[in-house]
Amino acid sequence: MGSLYAALSISIGSLEAQQAGLETTTNNLANMNTPGYSRQRPVLVESDPVVQGRIAFGSGVTLSAVESLRDSLLNVQINGETQQQAKSQSFVDTMNQVQPLFPMDTSGIGAAISSFFQNLNGLATNPSDASLRQSVLSAANALASSFNQAAGQLNSTRSNLDLNVQQTVQQINQISSEIASLNRKLATTASTGSDYGSFLDQRDALVQKLSGLIDVSVLQNGSSLTLTTRQGTALVVDGQSFGLTTRLDPNDATQHIYAQAGDITGQISGGKLGGVLEARDQTVPSLLGQLDDLASALVTNLNAAHQLGYDLNGQQGGNLFNPVTGPGAAASMTVAFSDPNLLAASSDGTTGSNGNIANLTAVATQTLSNGMTPVQTYGNLVFQVGSSIGNANAELTASNNILQQLQQQQSSVSGVSLDEEASNLLLYERAYQAAARAISTVDQMLQTAINMGAR
Repeated sequence: MGSLYAALSISIGSLEAQQAGLETTTNNLANMNTPGYSRQRPVLVESDPVVQGRIAFGSGVTLSAVESLRDSLLNVQINGETQQQAKSQSFVDTMNQVQPLFPMDTSGIGAAISSFFQNLNGLATNPSDASLRQSVLSAANALASSFNQAAGQLNSTRSNLDLNVQQTVQQINQISSEIASLNRKLATTASTGSDYGSFLDQRDALVQKLSGLIDVSVLQNGSSLTLTTRQGTALVVDGQSFGLTTRLDPNDATQHIYAQAGDITGQISGGKLGGVLEARDQTVPSLLGQLDDLASALVTNLNAAHQLGYDLNGQQGGNLFNPVTGPGAAASMTVAFSDPNLLAASSDGTTGSNGNIANLTAVATQTLSNGMTPVQTYGNLVFQVGSSIGNANAELTASNNILQQLQQQQSSVSGVSLDEEASNLLLYERAYQAAARAISTVDQMLQTAINMGAR
């Protein structure tokens, strides 16, 4: 009867193991469309044999664990590529807002510059004509306005990026806190020997989400994770998260990012935050600086030329535009007067003279400190914006393709296959039925043996 009881024990163990397989397979099927779910697999191992004399008898099967199928190296690669993809995407999004400010068609600064000099040429035909003078003055105002609008929109874009920095830091802190909470849950669950695949899936999804916001380095420590930026700033250590803060910097009037007491703004290079910071602190200020330089140079050169002539009243010409230099020149560019009679078109003070118009129109071909004319300088600005967007789009496309390939590889490891799970379901079902049949058979044999003993 001892052998029959052993057979019964083996059959019951098999029944439990196959039931675990059925439950795991059913769980896989239920979550096959769940984002971030990693396929699970029961780990069945042969139980230790029972040795009697020189013979070792098998003692059945044991459910060792239910493991989640995941590739940690692929996860690291996906997180890294997610950082690059998110950075490129945020940069492209910003530059798509900037590009309309620098058109090469019939609008914008380039068209305003051309229109101004064309109106000056028109005035040369009849320098005392009031309507032609008004047209020149209107074109000057339109030129100043185009600089004002472009600079204003760039400053507005930078302010929006600054607000984006604050919002992104809040998201980073929220996700870091959730990851720390999962670390604590995993530590408790792992200590009990329970399955924690679902917690791992949740944490992996959060780490990838965090990678889309900031450059993250992951250090695995058993069931726990330590997360830092690439420069080593701690975000999560085991069950504790370390929040980032933002603070207005008085030097550049933008929000800087602090970890504890240290300013880490210049250290962030990846994720959405990296792209936002690159646009806010490098690209947009560079465009603003070049726009200010162009406005300042135009104002200075046109004022100098205008002062060489005489207005309709026979008076020496003054400034055509209010003098502006340095940062803010484009935003504050304005025409110095509203009376068209004050336009200094004459070179000798006589009413019909147009001699000074040649000095004014010569500014159009006068090279600036960068070696280019005003129109060429503006064209270079347009080229820079277009080139930045083109390069960023190329990087974004490449990153999207790489990320898609990595995700497909991850899916081949962790994804649920309907055909495979259907096959497993049938396999575990038949094994379960066989174990149940064995239990029934052993039970009948035990009853027979008991009845025989009773006689």
